[in-house]
Amino acid sequence: MIELGPLVLMRPWWLAALPVLALATVLALRRADGLGAWRQVVDAELFAVLRRLGHVIEARPDPRPRWLGGAAALLSFGLAGPATRNADAPAFRNLDAVMILLDLSPSITEGGSLGAAQAAVSRVIDRHGTRPVALAVFASESFLVSVPVEDPEPLQSAIAVLDAGTMPVAGSRPDRALAMARDALRDAAAERPDVVLVSDGGAVGPEAQAIARDMAADGIRLSAVFVAPGAPPYGAPPPDRAALAALVAVGGGRLVEAGDTAALEALLQDRTGAGLAETARRTLLFEDHGRLLVALAFAAMLPLFRRRKAP
Repeated sequence: MIELGPLVLMRPWWLAALPVLALATVLALRRADGLGAWRQVVDAELFAVLRRLGHVIEARPDPRPRWLGGAAALLSFGLAGPATRNADAPAFRNLDAVMILLDLSPSITEGGSLGAAQAAVSRVIDRHGTRPVALAVFASESFLVSVPVEDPEPLQSAIAVLDAGTMPVAGSRPDRALAMARDALRDAAAERPDVVLVSDGGAVGPEAQAIARDMAADGIRLSAVFVAPGAPPYGAPPPDRAALAALVAVGGGRLVEAGDTAALEALLQDRTGAGLAETARRTLLFEDHGRLLVALAFAAMLPLFRRRKAP
């Protein structure tokens, strides 16, 4: 699924047919100018001379390749599943939610890597599919920014305004953020949930590992995005990538770098689109306009089947 502003392509692989259709249409047009058969049996230079002398009666170009090419392109786009979000869609509760925990401790906000952390969170949200996503931020305390929602726009807006003054407290307690995520997902009875910790790994210790072990026992997978601060402020816990790696090993997830776009996009892809829940949810969350385009494509082909008059 690909999002293009308000428009969503639910089956974008059908667009791969467009270049082939364009090439086939161009080749057909070159042979459908009404003189294609003569061009095959008459030398090109001789044909040009005959045309210059007025001995060639220009035939009417065959419009069928244009009709067929346009209809096929419309059919391809319709099969790609252009859709818009259904404003009247029901709200889901017990589905495979994703909870993102964003580190806003001083080592991130004052260390010059807040922008990288925001970009990483935004990328993960862009690739979440139709899974509901929740967002929480933490320093020495944790705060829930948004409950799980299917529409990414409110989350993207919230991420964009985060800064060094967002948190009312300093410090860094990722274990408290993990505990909040565990309790929230337990209460929601979420199906196959994911937690993504976006942090520099500072202050990740035995407490966080114990909570990650509890989460894994509950079926909650924990992954992490490592954000390396450029210049950690004085007194802040140093970045610790190894601690994050050990944490996700316990939590059953993966560790990726904040600057690795491909890895960020693939972080949750193994669960995105899996199972019947995803298919049913797409049907309810989106209005698929592809059926209308497919119908128009077949309507555009109707003139190609009209009976020709006998000469």
